[in-house]
Amino acid sequence: MGAIQRPTPAMGPYHVEIRSESFYLNRGDATPDLVAQPSRHEVVVPAADAPRILAALDQVTAHPQWRRWPRPAEGEQPDTSWTRAPGGQGPVADPHWTVTADGDRLHLRGPWVVYHETHRNLLGTELCYRDVPELREAIKKSPAGSASR
Repeated sequence: MGAIQRPTPAMGPYHVEIRSESFYLNRGDATPDLVAQPSRHEVVVPAADAPRILAALDQVTAHPQWRRWPRPAEGEQPDTSWTRAPGGQGPVADPHWTVTADGDRLHLRGPWVVYHETHRNLLGTELCYRDVPELREAIKKSPAGSASR
């Protein structure tokens, strides 16, 4: 069970639910004309969402418990075996983030499992706290992220 945070205006349609070792990042109003889920580990959102996602990550790192969450040991490699499909079939997620811009679209691929519930227009994923700094840097390095600075 987690604590749903009140979204800031900068987060737009995104909201965060804080948990013990991870958090949920969700996007409301996730209609098929706005977002796509090419694979279990990839999502495509409007490039204009880059600053909104960064604002959501800021909310996570500003949480009073941020410093208490587990951190990986120096040199520890991420374990993404949990990202396999039910039954252990299919590939695992990439252990590192790839964020690329394609015109007005932003592709985010990394160590997560994405769910796009088209009947509810909800896009959601669970992220480990350990992945926040790398995801933030990958977004900032993308053309969409660098334009938002």
